[in-house]
Amino acid sequence: MYYLHLTLRSSIAIGLLTMGLVIAGCDNKETVLDIDTPDGGVEVERDRDDGALSIDVDE
Repeated sequence: MYYLHLTLRSSIAIGLLTMGLVIAGCDNKETVLDIDTPDGGVEVERDRDDGALSIDVDE
């Protein structure tokens, strides 16, 4: 009986984790450049699908 509860709890936990990953999705981007300085930073990412660049500047 104990193993049945343990198996059921494990199955529920795995299901919830899987749903969380599906909902969160995944970015298909790679970081090209990441610079952090005391005054701010710059991050450049490239989309792997179409090659578009996105630049984020923190001040």
